[in-house]
Amino acid sequence: MVITVHLHTRLQRQTPTGPQQNLELSVPQGTILKDLLDQLHVPYEEDAVFLVVNGRQVDINQPLKDGDEVDLIPAISGG
Repeated sequence: MVITVHLHTRLQRQTPTGPQQNLELSVPQGTILKDLLDQLHVPYEEDAVFLVVNGRQVDINQPLKDGDEVDLIPAISGG
């Protein structure tokens, strides 16, 4: 199944042609969001990254399905 991942701010991948913000990935049936984070080497801390699938905030155990749009959004803190 194919999903689209949108990487926001510091999670974007640097490539020779600039930052890569969007990925289209083929993942096996039964993949959950935690599997995807592991595949992308994105460390997960509950308060540090918002996990959004198809416009809805979800938890790390969210099952993924063909055509899902996943947004990985770092939480912003400041002082």
